[in-house]
Amino acid sequence: MSERAELLLEDLLAEQQKTNQLLGMLIEALSDEQVDDEQVATIYLDGTPKG
Repeated sequence: MSERAELLLEDLLAEQQKTNQLLGMLIEALSDEQVDDEQVATIYLDGTPKG
């Protein structure tokens, strides 16, 4: 494999590792949130009440 290709693969791997770290942080943050199940079922994503 050429040196250029190896450098590109190393850069790609580094970016994937950053992405994985950010996704892990997002999952952890979402799991830490306490959400009222009734509230989730009675509002739309924009916060307006259903029905």
